[in-house]
Amino acid sequence: MKNQPVAVGKVVSLSVNGTPITSCMFNLEGPENDTHSGFTRSLSGHDGVYLRTSDRKKGDQVFNWRTWTGLSQEEIREVESQLGLDVPQGCLLENLVVSGIPGFSQLAPTSRLVFSREGSDVPRPILVVWEENGPCKTVGERLEHHHAQPGLKTDFIAAALHRRGVMGFVLAA
Repeated sequence: MKNQPVAVGKVVSLSVNGTPITSCMFNLEGPENDTHSGFTRSLSGHDGVYLRTSDRKKGDQVFNWRTWTGLSQEEIREVESQLGLDVPQGCLLENLVVSGIPGFSQLAPTSRLVFSREGSDVPRPILVVWEENGPCKTVGERLEHHHAQPGLKTDFIAAALHRRGVMGFVLAA
């Protein structure tokens, strides 16, 4: 039995380290030149649930399950509408924005994003979803700074809850 897609969407934008780009190489370590790339990483404050449910502590090295992040264009438009402001490409430190995948931020862990390259014999990257990417202070501050609007960080965090996309790792480069 052949696997059937749950949804068919398209990539509408790419970014690395907050900078919009036109193409991106996804290596096994993550998007080329992205600060979150790497096979391992140190546990940090972003890993609260994991830290509370394991014997690991901040600073311990673990497999990097967050080498890429993706957003849904439709979900970001909902956030923009709620805030009454635009969210510029790259401002949320996403690597890709997709369109046409309903419930993108709630994709189940181990869901795979498989990309087609029509007319190309270059292998297709396969990205695996690890978990929902919760809205955080860092990207809220970036948006607050972009709009020069004190307090926007808090409003963004509330508006982006369950609309901040997903994070994961690269299964096939």
